[in-house]
Amino acid sequence: MAIRDIVSNPSLLPVLGLSAETRDQCMSLLAALDPTVDLAADPQDRALAASKEQKQLFALLARLRGLNRDAILRVRETKQSTAEARQEIDRLHLQLQNLYYEQRHLTGEITACETYEHKYRSLPLIPLEEFLALHPEHQESDDHELMIAQINHEHSEREKLEQARQELLKRKQALIAENNKRKEDLASLDQDLERFIDVGVLLLSCGRTANSTRRPNPSRSSSKRSINIRSWAYLHALVMTAKNDDQTSAQTVSDTMTAPTPRLPPPEKPEAVRTRLKVIAAFWAVIIFLGFPIWWKTTSIYRASLPISDMIDWADGKTCRPVFPLEIRFETPSLPDTEAQHLLRTTQHTLDDLNEFSAHHLRLKLSSDDELTSPRAALHSDTTQLDVFYPPSQIPPPSASNSPLSAFIASELQSLFTEEKAIIAQVLSDHNVLGTNTHSPASPNNQAPSAMLNSLSPELIESMTRRLRRSLKYAETYHLAFSLFTPGSSPSSWDIQAAVHDYISPLLDAFSPISNFTVDTQVQLYATFSPTAPSPEYDETHSAWTLKKDDLSAFINAAEWPLSPSIGSGPTINFILYVPAPSQSPLLVKDSLATSWIIPQWGGVLHDLLTPTPYPPRRPLHPNPLPLRLQTLTRLRAASLLLSASSTMGSLARLTESLPSIPIPATVATSVSTTLTHLSSACAHLRHGQFQAALASARVAETEAERSFFEKSMVGQMYFPDEHKVAVYLPLLGPIGVP
Repeated sequence: MAIRDIVSNPSLLPVLGLSAETRDQCMSLLAALDPTVDLAADPQDRALAASKEQKQLFALLARLRGLNRDAILRVRETKQSTAEARQEIDRLHLQLQNLYYEQRHLTGEITACETYEHKYRSLPLIPLEEFLALHPEHQESDDHELMIAQINHEHSEREKLEQARQELLKRKQALIAENNKRKEDLASLDQDLERFIDVGVLLLSCGRTANSTRRPNPSRSSSKRSINIRSWAYLHALVMTAKNDDQTSAQTVSDTMTAPTPRLPPPEKPEAVRTRLKVIAAFWAVIIFLGFPIWWKTTSIYRASLPISDMIDWADGKTCRPVFPLEIRFETPSLPDTEAQHLLRTTQHTLDDLNEFSAHHLRLKLSSDDELTSPRAALHSDTTQLDVFYPPSQIPPPSASNSPLSAFIASELQSLFTEEKAIIAQVLSDHNVLGTNTHSPASPNNQAPSAMLNSLSPELIESMTRRLRRSLKYAETYHLAFSLFTPGSSPSSWDIQAAVHDYISPLLDAFSPISNFTVDTQVQLYATFSPTAPSPEYDETHSAWTLKKDDLSAFINAAEWPLSPSIGSGPTINFILYVPAPSQSPLLVKDSLATSWIIPQWGGVLHDLLTPTPYPPRRPLHPNPLPLRLQTLTRLRAASLLLSASSTMGSLARLTESLPSIPIPATVATSVSTTLTHLSSACAHLRHGQFQAALASARVAETEAERSFFEKSMVGQMYFPDEHKVAVYLPLLGPIGVP
């Protein structure tokens, strides 16, 4: 198949024709340069012909390059238009997916509403026809009003039935009481009737006997009859009593005569007594010499030996009192050695006089300049170098013990490290560590951390307190989560990867000697406010929606926003970019008109202003450069980890002393030994000014201290009191004590 059959684009057909022409021209040039062809021709003519062919070839190549360039440009335009069309299709597809999502959501809500089974539908109501027959005034009512009327009717009818039931219940109780009373009357009547019958029978029998012996006087018959009735009744009672007494006495006599006489056991032999004593002795011998050692061995608690005194000394600050000697070098290339040494000595003396906190020492690296009338200092923004510029007249003479230049340098150094010394003093004061150290140079101005804090200005104390309050607890790894939240369907993406690479990664690389960092990103659409959070209010003065400062803590919707408080082993720091809806934009903080704030335990929130506003976000300013602040952070972290590990060792020592029955595994002893070793190493590194090595040792000491304190077997034994042991062993020792 020819190439013209493959390429059918009209813009490429001239390229094919020109390519064929260029190829033919190349063949002609090669033929002109071939030395084996036409040997009789003049070499000069051949050279002119070859030059002519070459020029034509170059012209064709230039045209071919132009066509190639045009083709490449057309390809680029086609690719650009294709990419734009693809982006438009992707955008439309994303919008379509969002519409599908909204449609499914609304369809589901509608279906849920339509299929919702309300309890009113299952109420046992009377038929609708019967209700309408009773209440014809509801013939024209709708379903809602009809249901309410039916429920009210049912309620009233049930109240009437309940009242009737209560009345019937009362009548039932009254009838039951009346029946019980009549039953009692009938029972008493039966007893009276039985006694009457018995007396009547007795009187009849007595009357027959009397009539057979003699006849009664008719005039005295009535009186004798009554006397006989009383007499025979009394006689009947006496006879019954005597009969009962005779039966009781006869039964007692018979029982006495039939009771057998008890037989005594035979006397015990001495051999049986000795055998029983031997059995008891053998029983107790087995318990004492075999059972008790086995029980003691199997129930004994292993307690590894711990250096309790060393641990308590570390906790009390007796073993190590942290010091921070900052070695600062002088570079004075324009001064002779003698003058430089004298300037160094006078500056050091001035620093010692100004230093009120002996745990912190200073030295500096300097450079010089000429043509100055007064000294000045300039701190580099990207290094830890401080340049001091001074005129030659400020150089102190060798005989001077102090000079304005030395005082100026000392004051500049003091101002650079004032906040660091204050924070270190605060950390040492929180752990009850004295500021005076035997390794520090003697000075009459040395003060304890508490005295150092009392001498600070209120502004510095407020700045230090704010910094300590906002600082995170040290962790070996931090997780950074960058989140984009919006209440609608747009924006659905953001160029966060490039921003993290350009702005965040260099900062994290600078922090890498102190801690490790991981970065995660996410986008959450339809992220609405928390139901308990107050809605923004529109401010007519600033033409913006505002949030109250007291409501900022409830801004995070923890129930629906995927903000995990802990990813992995380290803490999570959230950076939230919230893009408000166009109907609530711009969104600012009331009074301060800020667009960002910090939420405790979550991180920072920044509102993205889609419309231009005259309130740009404020940027924090700091006088010291980043390398100097990183060195300060290294020293602070090393000191805090060292003191925290020491405090944990003291807590573990006090715990083991207060609970003698708690087990101490060998792993705890190993961790304690490792902790004390690294604590000593960290203290030595601090004393020699090796702060990075001190941080590494303190980090290991803190990890091992936490591991030893939170040992699983020890923590479980802390909540097993002695009363439980008594409850377990008492049922076993009771039967053993009485064999």
